[in-house]
Amino acid sequence: MIFRNEHERSYLPKAFIALAICGSIFFSGYLMLFEESEMNPLFKPYNINGNFVRNVLIISCMIIYFLRLLITLLFFFQRKMYWLEAIIIANIMPWIFPYIAYTSGQYSKPVGLIEVIGILLFCTGSYLNSASEYFRYSWKQEEENAGCIYTGGLFKYAININYFGDIVLFIGLAAIAHQVELLIIPASMGLIFILILIPLKENYLKQKYGEEFVKYAAQTKKLIPLIY
Repeated sequence: MIFRNEHERSYLPKAFIALAICGSIFFSGYLMLFEESEMNPLFKPYNINGNFVRNVLIISCMIIYFLRLLITLLFFFQRKMYWLEAIIIANIMPWIFPYIAYTSGQYSKPVGLIEVIGILLFCTGSYLNSASEYFRYSWKQEEENAGCIYTGGLFKYAININYFGDIVLFIGLAAIAHQVELLIIPASMGLIFILILIPLKENYLKQKYGEEFVKYAAQTKKLIPLIY
């Protein structure tokens, strides 16, 4: 992510990301929900015949994720988005959903307690991400808050609570899919956040808000409430 104090709607790069992820989810649904006899011969070898209820749950979670992302991009995301970061995101994220779909499709046992826990984690992560963004957006709309850093709501528990929400929801998806190997997705995201995005973001916030951010950062965890 390119963190600069430039504000612009940037609809075209945002639309590029949205279309890439939407296409990815549509393709995942095509593999998971269509009968092999109805599929294009090119994709028949990748047909997924896992548990139907699990497949519906996963596709539903993907659609919810996309709708949340769309709202975030169009309304809550205020800074300028550059084409470079849009291209990077659009070349990484769309591979995740077909991978989840294909991996989970190999598991045909009925939905059980693990999947229920996964749904709860997915909902919790989605709330942490979207609610934190919404409360910050609403607060920023007040004129008296212009030029100030938002440290309230869920952000009082972690500076990057929205990032933490993404990690939690993808752990939930791995549980719904009932595949341990899918935990590589939230684990990779966590490493990217810790090693790349958080340092870049903190450097930007320090330059923008100065001592106000320094004080906030000294009192607040970076990513995981109470832990880190």
